[in-house]
Amino acid sequence: MDALEARRNRLSNPFARRIAQVGRETYNPGLGKQQGTTITIYDTISLTGSPNVLNFFENLNNKGFPFTNLTRNSFTDAEAMVIQRAYLTLIRINNTTEYQILPANDIAVYELDLMSIAANQYSKFKLAQGSILVSGQEVLKNFSYLAATASHNYNAQFKAGTVLQDETEGTFGHNVYTFATSPSIPPNREFKVPVQLPPYTEQSGNTNTDYLRLTLEGFGAIPSVQGTL
Repeated sequence: MDALEARRNRLSNPFARRIAQVGRETYNPGLGKQQGTTITIYDTISLTGSPNVLNFFENLNNKGFPFTNLTRNSFTDAEAMVIQRAYLTLIRINNTTEYQILPANDIAVYELDLMSIAANQYSKFKLAQGSILVSGQEVLKNFSYLAATASHNYNAQFKAGTVLQDETEGTFGHNVYTFATSPSIPPNREFKVPVQLPPYTEQSGNTNTDYLRLTLEGFGAIPSVQGTL
């Protein structure tokens, strides 16, 4: 039994078995012997020019933190990921100061559910849709990010009929969607996530730079040098 599968039996984690299966199907049996972990990957793209399609996880060279935590859009021989969750976030950066020395209150992060941005064009991003492509093959097709907003998300935790008094604090932002299936990214396979946006215009008089970030989370494998810990 592979190390990840053995860990699955101890912790009842079916995604560990999925990673080991991916290794066997891609002729990489060593994948099942790597360290199991939680993986979060993200990419952030400027909204300057009002683009209608954002190709996330492309052109990652020279991007770096805090816009992405990847240097390329593929994993190594000992890495893989099962995608369990996805969400979009709007990030607004004050242009009046060099980014590197911005105080925290000059970087605003908005969840797409929040009423604080409902009046501007970016509230339309809740209507975005996207696919996940691995080696050119769709493993998720035309997913509607509306499903990840609180009123439509089957994982949202507030009671029906609840009045949301202070959404600006993000208290009720249940906008992290958990997929019903387990799309995976095997080692050495390029992946990208094109996201189509509805027609919109940049906010009038905005002196900031606005970005949209896509985050993917899930169970994964990373290189193990001393056995699975």
